[in-house]
Amino acid sequence: MKKVFFPVLFLLLFTAACKGPVTTHSKRVVTVSIPPFSYFIEAIADSDFVVNVMLPPGADHHSWEPLPRQIMALAGSEAFFVDGYLGFENAWLGRFKEVNPTMKISNLSDGISLIEPDIEQKGIGDEHDIHGHDEGVDPHYWLSPKEATVIAANVNSILKALNPSQSKRYDLNYSRLLEKIAFVDSVVRSNLKEISSPAFMIFHPALTYIARDYGLEQISFEDEGKMPSPARMKELVDFTREKGMKIIFVQAEYDIKSAGVIASETGTKLVVINPMNPEWDKCVIEISNALAGKTKD
Repeated sequence: MKKVFFPVLFLLLFTAACKGPVTTHSKRVVTVSIPPFSYFIEAIADSDFVVNVMLPPGADHHSWEPLPRQIMALAGSEAFFVDGYLGFENAWLGRFKEVNPTMKISNLSDGISLIEPDIEQKGIGDEHDIHGHDEGVDPHYWLSPKEATVIAANVNSILKALNPSQSKRYDLNYSRLLEKIAFVDSVVRSNLKEISSPAFMIFHPALTYIARDYGLEQISFEDEGKMPSPARMKELVDFTREKGMKIIFVQAEYDIKSAGVIASETGTKLVVINPMNPEWDKCVIEISNALAGKTKD
């Protein structure tokens, strides 16, 4: 991955960072790598912190590179909440630390029951990973309510360490957040009682944790990030019919042409989802609604 960094800008940022966090906000600032993490911070901290989000809407976390102004924003951040397994985090975290050496790096994957390549199931004919993340651990754990409780606990601990005087209030908000997560979990479980097939198809496999935690079968049809070959397309069409699948999920940032072909060939419903939706609860419920066939035409 190409990493372009402007030496003059870096020097200015590094000089400022050595003097400690600098911000133009009257409130304290924290940064999250992706939009969904802001949901958990705002639920617990209320408006105590301004939440700076690194990944912009519609960007692909595998290949995105930050702009100088986005790197500059880190100079005023007290903590950086990271997923721990996203491509741009791994590529840029060293530079981010150089910009703001005093910034606390908080890995939200601590305590998560991670899905690693050697325990992933295989897809059609054992030739394709159902998940497909050849680079390592599946990073999409935030989409499962089960793992969301772990994220919430991590966020609460970090915020209390940053702002000890508000610990009691954060604990109360944390309890309320757990109730919201439990409600989302109940909606998901209720919806999944109505599905006719536990199998669903998706272009980029972002729902691996939901599939594992709720007894579903996720089939990814990307081929190492590329469109499937004609032979693979035929295989997928046959497999969709065999499994009685009703849903094909696609993300807006990916090409949906091949998904559209499979949908038209099999009569399955094409549903666009946004795993990076900052409204975490609505995002997860919408996914379960789609699985249960509760989507608007």
